[in-house]
Amino acid sequence: MDMKPYEEMAKSIGFEHSTLMPRMFQMIVDADEAAVVLAASPPATVDELAEKTGFAAERVAELLQQLFIKGLIYKSKKPDAIRYYKFRNYIQFHDGTVLTPGISQAYLDMWQEFERTEMAALREATRDAVQRPFMRVVPVNMTVSADKTVTAPDDVVKMVADADKIAVTNCSCRVIHGITDVPLEVCMQMNKAADYALERGTGRELTKQEALDMLKMCEEEGLVHCVANQRNLGYLICNCDGVACENWGGDKAYAKSFTAPSRFKAVVEMESCTLCEACLDRCFFDAISMTGEDDSALIDPAKCMGCGVCIPTCEGDAISMQEIQPVEFIPE
Repeated sequence: MDMKPYEEMAKSIGFEHSTLMPRMFQMIVDADEAAVVLAASPPATVDELAEKTGFAAERVAELLQQLFIKGLIYKSKKPDAIRYYKFRNYIQFHDGTVLTPGISQAYLDMWQEFERTEMAALREATRDAVQRPFMRVVPVNMTVSADKTVTAPDDVVKMVADADKIAVTNCSCRVIHGITDVPLEVCMQMNKAADYALERGTGRELTKQEALDMLKMCEEEGLVHCVANQRNLGYLICNCDGVACENWGGDKAYAKSFTAPSRFKAVVEMESCTLCEACLDRCFFDAISMTGEDDSALIDPAKCMGCGVCIPTCEGDAISMQEIQPVEFIPE
């Protein structure tokens, strides 16, 4: 089989040197589908794609629907027409295809191989060059007032309150790795992202109260809230575990290279620490040790990501969040 179309698809998201990613595309996309995917950049209507590919319009419409379900084609719905466009980055490819209904275990196994080899090597090579991480940690149970420079960037409750529609999907990272000891259906989408998940059949709609209850459940489970590292509140709330999550870059020691910490750090009031050590197991980032005064908990600010998941299990209510510095956002 001609691998060139699949190599072009990998190249389009920066993996031109990958040997595994073209094989991953080949597993889920046939030759006709590949032709339509590559033609859908820039966005185009069915008739425009028919002209570019040489397929009949009816055939193009059929292929587009298949590719939409597979997570490789997106829709831009405008008053004059619907235009279709290919996945634009690694995140869309990762999340879209992994959550395809009925996706094969062989495909998920290939993802694990890719992460262990090529993606791990890429992260190691580029971690020090990353200027502004794509995602950002948000602390638990925080309500942050807006000021002149920051628009409530750390308030997932406000994200829920402001959303017109909310959906939840399975966590694609935990799907790949078969993680079952923490909740799976916790990846929350807002507005257009929610519409996309519901239309594909990969998500279910939540009421605002259900979404708030889910956030509280995630905090109790010790999952870390992550959002897009942008000044606006965004469209996605990931609730990340400490094993499978892509947001840690495959190695928690390098977490800050790939995911921005919140603008808060956890601090311990040593007099209130009961020495229960419950916070030790809650911290994904090995930021807590029992080396403080009188063997109390002590938090290393260089390692702390400001997630606050240590707070719910603290028996003495000895841990709180302290604002440290503003967040450096990626350009919008």
